[in-house]
Amino acid sequence: MRIKKALFLAVFLSIYCIFILICIFKPPYMAANEDTALIEENNSNTIENFNNNESIASISTKTFIYEKYQNAKADVATPEDSQESLTLKAESETGLKLSDESLNEINETSDLIQELVPSDYSDIGISIANTYVNIREKASTDSPVKGKLYRDGAAKILNTVGDWYYIESGNVKGYIKSKYLKTGIPTLDLIEKYGTLRITVNTDGLNVRKSPEIDSERIGVIYRNECYTVTGFLGEWVEIEVPDKNITGFVSKEYVNLLVDFKTAISINEEELNKSEQKEKNKYNTGLKNRDPLDYSKEDLKLLACLVYAEAGNQSYEGKLAVANVVINRVKSSKFPNTIKDVIYQPGQFTVVKNGSLAKQLKKYDNYSSKSQLQAIKAAKAALEGENNIGNRLYFNGYKASVKKGYHKNKNCIKIGDQLFW
Repeated sequence: MRIKKALFLAVFLSIYCIFILICIFKPPYMAANEDTALIEENNSNTIENFNNNESIASISTKTFIYEKYQNAKADVATPEDSQESLTLKAESETGLKLSDESLNEINETSDLIQELVPSDYSDIGISIANTYVNIREKASTDSPVKGKLYRDGAAKILNTVGDWYYIESGNVKGYIKSKYLKTGIPTLDLIEKYGTLRITVNTDGLNVRKSPEIDSERIGVIYRNECYTVTGFLGEWVEIEVPDKNITGFVSKEYVNLLVDFKTAISINEEELNKSEQKEKNKYNTGLKNRDPLDYSKEDLKLLACLVYAEAGNQSYEGKLAVANVVINRVKSSKFPNTIKDVIYQPGQFTVVKNGSLAKQLKKYDNYSSKSQLQAIKAAKAALEGENNIGNRLYFNGYKASVKKGYHKNKNCIKIGDQLFW
């Protein structure tokens, strides 16, 4: 009997000790279950807090979607990006879970950019030199230097010769060591990092609206061939700056063409010319101002440069720039035709057209190399791109001839070199 009691007591004590040990040392799966419960509780509180701030989340999401284009890479999927990675990028930027609708808006922005910029930029290389890389006449470091391509400048690759690229950039063609050009950059990356976006108007008159809606307040009107800097995209609308009117507004993408400008090379001759131009500007002090650039072709530049050289080849850079701006002012004036070609060839306007001087210069243009010839090209390009040193003046003539005819009595006339502008 005593033996049975002893055995019963031993079993009871053993079970009791095991129970105590279990209470003290919990199995890992039980602790994990409790942690999960706490996480779920915290998640519930987070969701409640998020719902309470729904309006703030909505604003943040819209702000993310409507970013300026120069930050658009976070919004736009490159070819190697999957939809999942795009979503993660977007959520990382905002700290919010984006809806399908928001992602659709981002993808629409990408489609809009690709639609408006259809050009293939696969042959464009970007300078990665510390400051600049020399452009040489031949594929050799012993060859003469024709120009310089500064860091982040773009060049079109025309051919490959060993470890050299034959390139064209600005007014320079020549050879660059291939190790100094980065190639194969996706189009959207290329535009965002190295390009400047502008639009040119392709209709006679285009309304600029305060917000991206057809019923929005009209805050301005822009006209055919005028160019403006792009600051953003939203749906079917493009946001632009209009410096002349000191406004930022929206225009319909249907009535504009998108242009991409890159930094380009500078020739040795152009670099030398730059040193003397500032002295001339200070000397004549004609009040250089910037205005909206014109959309122009290579033929427009060629024709204007040849006219400038024919009319003012013996004048300073400021004089050449002034002649170029007379043509630009006429293009913008309702009193004259609205293209470079039509203004220049308008009957009875430019003596060099009638006497054949312009035609001779057009034949020589591809071989322009003298200081005065290069100045004519530079002045024509500067005028086309918005540099204006004569205000809205529409006429010019030799100073002596102008005095004989009494043009010097005009209140708004200015003398630049041997010519009078009014």
